[in-house]
Amino acid sequence: MEMYLDKFHYHKDVFCRFCSSKPTTKVSEALKKQRTLFKQEERESNPAWNNHLEAAKRRWVDEHTLEIESDIAQHLVNKLDFKFVTMHLLNHISDDIRPLGNLLNASSELPERAMMILKQAYRQWNHDEATFPIVITQAQQEVFLY
Repeated sequence: MEMYLDKFHYHKDVFCRFCSSKPTTKVSEALKKQRTLFKQEERESNPAWNNHLEAAKRRWVDEHTLEIESDIAQHLVNKLDFKFVTMHLLNHISDDIRPLGNLLNASSELPERAMMILKQAYRQWNHDEATFPIVITQAQQEVFLY
């Protein structure tokens, strides 16, 4: 499992273009439009532009497009805000499995049940302030354990 996680973390930048937030994507799209217009104006202002054949013009446009797309991809990587929380938690699972000896011995039922008690207390109290019901519920659990 650790080998697969290492491979994932090595290649996780493949997911970068799917990880950007909406504001980052909007900025990237605006940047792409701006750079495209700038390159187009730069090409058309060049006196040699009208002397080129259509194939040469297309090649030139394609080169500029690739350059712009690589700049935008780098911008997205720099502004990456995707959190690999779930994948990071998998790193800790292997540490938890070793003392238990087997994956089948690991159970998430107890932590889930503890969270259900806290969620139920939260639902019964004011939804704006979660600290008070959680502390009261934990105190009641400690009293019952005593």
